[in-house]
Amino acid sequence: MTEEITLELVKSFLPPRQETAGKWSFGRAMLVCGSAGMPGAALLAAEGVLRSGPGLVQLCAVEPVLQAAKIRLPECLLLSLPMEAGGHIAKAALPLLLPQREKAQSLLFGCGAGIWEEGWSLLAGLTKGFSGPVVADADGLNLLAADLSPLEQGSWVLTPHWREFCRLAGCSFGRLEPGAAGVAAAFAARHQIVLVLKGAETLVTDGRRTLSLSAPNSGMAKGGSGDLLAGILCGLLAQSPQRPLEMAALSVWLHSQAGLLARRDLGPYAMLSRDILARLPQAFRQLEGRAGSAAR
Repeated sequence: MTEEITLELVKSFLPPRQETAGKWSFGRAMLVCGSAGMPGAALLAAEGVLRSGPGLVQLCAVEPVLQAAKIRLPECLLLSLPMEAGGHIAKAALPLLLPQREKAQSLLFGCGAGIWEEGWSLLAGLTKGFSGPVVADADGLNLLAADLSPLEQGSWVLTPHWREFCRLAGCSFGRLEPGAAGVAAAFAARHQIVLVLKGAETLVTDGRRTLSLSAPNSGMAKGGSGDLLAGILCGLLAQSPQRPLEMAALSVWLHSQAGLLARRDLGPYAMLSRDILARLPQAFRQLEGRAGSAAR
């Protein structure tokens, strides 16, 4: 049975915040994202993390990404990684990343990282032995599609759209939607992960419980929207790493609601992913009960 993701449901998922707490109380999120040719994906993901409430956020990326981040993300900790000839993160970055990983409560890999020869090895080495949840999005999913064995250990949250999911599951695109909930739940149960299957109706499942949100919005069908969702999710997981299913459902609702607000204000043609980001605070305020009614 599939449950609907509603405002009242996700209100109960919102991580609590004590007014007297310090930044260490709200977790540290770590992103390994971006490449020389795709810095924007990493920046959008990092801004999504920053806007979702963790105490500390660290972006680990090659220098062309960090040059933009130094101006755009003053609140973000930055770690410069060695770059290989194609503009991707070099495998030699792993010894630099592992000590930083031990400080983090959640990890995001992908979002503009690209697909390159050493990418899978870097992802597998980075996530091996990590006790917190790992969000794999975009190129992180494309790398996993070649070999799913890293999913055998740790806590994973995968955020594919239909085409990415079909590469992961070995199904044919276009033949899945009628039985999507069952196929998604079976995949999540088999690999013991949380799956966020994105679409006009988004499914969130761990194989035992399946939640759905139907909020079609063509204005969100643009580059960067998925990177932003992955960032929001990583930020929430840093605060509540033991509840990956709930944080996934909460991030889906927040992302969708911010997108509806952007569509209301700007229309589906002109709105951009950063317009969704700009309305994320309004979506949070609705959960806190301090704003007006939701967008229609």
